[in-house]
Amino acid sequence: MSLQIHKPHLGDTPVCTMVVGLAARNLRGFLFLWGQIVSFVRFTRQADGCRGVCPGISSLRRLILVSYWRDREALQAFARSPAHVAWMKFIARHPESLDLFNETYGQPVALNTINTRGGFAAAVEMEEKQ
Repeated sequence: MSLQIHKPHLGDTPVCTMVVGLAARNLRGFLFLWGQIVSFVRFTRQADGCRGVCPGISSLRRLILVSYWRDREALQAFARSPAHVAWMKFIARHPESLDLFNETYGQPVALNTINTRGGFAAAVEMEEKQ
């Protein structure tokens, strides 16, 4: 099998990327994180405008979620969804239990994929088919 490098055309797509980091600070946070993450990822994937989710385990206490969205409006609508609001309420009620950061990015300057069409490239291709 030969190495396949893809350099997708980005065009003027409005697709945006959200990176979320979550870290359990104590047992309550750990139990919430691992008790809720599978359903949260599933709900995110099913959200209108979501073009893909890539969850990653950094350690037993830390997770990273990268999600790709049709546009910022779809991402903002998801932020008002019941699943997302439930997480924010937990963090507000138990600030000592869970750390969270999020970052939103627009279109990348450059994009390469090797042996796959995942990540932002897959989100762009999905958007073009819509």
